[in-house]
Amino acid sequence: MMKQSFLQILQYNIRKSLRIQESFLIDRKVREFDIVAIQKQGCNNNNLQSFSAAHNFFYLVKNSSSQSRTCIYVNKCLRLDQWIVETAESDICSIRILTRNTDDETQTLRLLNVYNSCSLFTTFTERSSIISRLNELLKNDCKQLIIEDFNLHHSHWEKRRCFTRHTTTDTLLNVITNARLKLLLKSDTITREAHNQFTTIDLVFSSEKIQFMTCKCKIQINLHQKLNHLSIITELCLQTISVQLLTRWLWKKMNTEALSAYLQIHLSLKRSLDDKTMMNDRVCKIIRVLQKIIKKSIFLTKSSNQARDFWNQSCFEVVMKSRRLRIIWKTQDTLEAWNEYLKHNDHKNKIIRQTKCAHFRTQMHELSKALKSIWRFAKWARIESQLSKKLSQFSSLKRSDIDHMTTTFEEKIEILQEKFFLSSSQANVSDIAESFISLTVSFNSRITEDEVKQTIRRVKADKASSASDISNRALQANLAELISVLTSLFNACVTHKYHSKQFKKTQTIVLRKSKKSDYINSKTYRLIALLDIMSKALKSIMIKRLSDIVETHRMLSNAQLRVRRKWFVILTLNLPVDQVHTVWDCEIKYVTFMLSLNIIEAFNWVSHVRLLHTLKMKRTSSYIIEWTRSFLENRETLLIFDEQTSDMREINAGISQRFFISSILFLFFNASLIEKCEALRIKIEVLDFVNDINILVYDRFIEEICRTLSKAHDVCAKWACTHDATFASEKYELTHFTRKSKRFNMTASIQIES
Repeated sequence: MMKQSFLQILQYNIRKSLRIQESFLIDRKVREFDIVAIQKQGCNNNNLQSFSAAHNFFYLVKNSSSQSRTCIYVNKCLRLDQWIVETAESDICSIRILTRNTDDETQTLRLLNVYNSCSLFTTFTERSSIISRLNELLKNDCKQLIIEDFNLHHSHWEKRRCFTRHTTTDTLLNVITNARLKLLLKSDTITREAHNQFTTIDLVFSSEKIQFMTCKCKIQINLHQKLNHLSIITELCLQTISVQLLTRWLWKKMNTEALSAYLQIHLSLKRSLDDKTMMNDRVCKIIRVLQKIIKKSIFLTKSSNQARDFWNQSCFEVVMKSRRLRIIWKTQDTLEAWNEYLKHNDHKNKIIRQTKCAHFRTQMHELSKALKSIWRFAKWARIESQLSKKLSQFSSLKRSDIDHMTTTFEEKIEILQEKFFLSSSQANVSDIAESFISLTVSFNSRITEDEVKQTIRRVKADKASSASDISNRALQANLAELISVLTSLFNACVTHKYHSKQFKKTQTIVLRKSKKSDYINSKTYRLIALLDIMSKALKSIMIKRLSDIVETHRMLSNAQLRVRRKWFVILTLNLPVDQVHTVWDCEIKYVTFMLSLNIIEAFNWVSHVRLLHTLKMKRTSSYIIEWTRSFLENRETLLIFDEQTSDMREINAGISQRFFISSILFLFFNASLIEKCEALRIKIEVLDFVNDINILVYDRFIEEICRTLSKAHDVCAKWACTHDATFASEKYELTHFTRKSKRFNMTASIQIES
């Protein structure tokens, strides 16, 4: 965490020039400012984004409308959690920034960027509405800084050159007086030069407290872009927290020979693993050795906003040679040196252009290999590519039981933990009796080296790593030295029915769900868990073993569709359609109803006792049952969002939805519900897609269908009581399938209690 001593703000009127705005925002001097407030910004008519290249250095705050005339660029050096968007209207934009004064006291600064049109077509009512809206925003008593271009003249800021006076100026002065604002910019400062007229219409106002913290507020001549307006710089004696430059390992340039030699010396582990403590120590030692060798054989690089995917060594070499030739020309100042520089500069542009083209074609080739990827890319190009980029900022959260809005990182962590990790099940398990299953399904507990090799090589080389920061590329490059150690470790975990303590520690990234109206509720977020690469390999092996047993011995009903081998999405969608058509093709004319139910937060409320009991009753091997018990206990995670990381948090939820194995375990958990519905032995079919239950009933009479659905729903309600599950009443859906509705009494109703 780094602190900046001053908060620098730049104000400029672009006058709708997209070309000037481009050159202005990529200027190195402009990129040093924390905030850039733009009036009358340039906007592409075919794309609502104000300016694309500036997103490399700034976050854009603006209204989504193409008629927007104000925007604020926030430098990416400022940490995301230190500022928040308050208002984004067409003529007014405002943000709040967390700052610290010289006494290290936390203060909130409110920055407003306002524009008032001077067009002849702008009516008095429109101007008054902007001022009245500004008056509403200024009612809050806080430290405020108002950057505005009102296009109004008054002797208050133009004492010697004020020849005209607008009728709305008095209204503006009343608003400023009531809000106790002070003019920071010196009176008679020329902010616009046009047609031999020198005026002051670009202004900066602030509250009294901010006035005493102002270091300077003046015209910045060296940033002039040959427009009528002049840029204004405001510097405040306020500290802001900036982002630390992230570093990452250059995995593609790792020295594999040095890695291999070091592993052969320091990772010769021949001692047997007889208990849990020894297994945990073995995992810790493997991680320590890998981390130590990574630091010695792989270089660190700093992240850059100017980094490009297509850039390679050939591009770097031609650019460096071009720079050397330019230095030679500057030194010698001869025609031959100039011609040599121009010739190589053309060659440089050609190499970069060819490299960029080759990279694009390679990406298209990779996308075309998978049908899913190319359709996803086509959808993005058709819809999302033309939309403005959304802020990746974490908004304030609201608890479900109170109206208090949380703004601090710690408060948000508590809300997210309550939502995703503190849903311990309170299921009634009194009906579970001690049972002894004499015959269990055979299970091969021996893991071979070939299984471990195939599992590790199947994972992408540069897949995101966990807190250990060990990439799968490092394991794949040195698999020959690691394979025996990993195989013995995995066999010990299965033999002792234990999932290592280090394998249960994860990093969880919090992301927004797409297409939500607002993000003040924790339900509008989703989680992505980053696992240790060795933990991924062990779980993949166990998932494959469990899937083989499920399909071979038919432990689950065919009505349970998700994450089953050889069950495709098309087959899942066609199954209910085929069932309805089969009913329709019968000689007896039937009508078909389908009741759809959804279990709320199904994964979080899974009872471990119920799940393990179901696995036992399905004759699952004790190796899988006890390993699953160990896998579900004592889990911990770190939450990451807004470029911050929380401390280690305990996971008390049922099963984590972010793991592939969780979907298979949930199918076992609700297998008893499917079996009870199918045991009714009436004209009923059940389709289970994880936590979505669809009950399809057909009969000649609708009244009989209603009675059947009531019985089926009673079965579901009793199951929910014993399994601590809740069906979402607002998601109940009843669908009618019939070709001739006049033959049946479509007015018949069904009443069920949710």
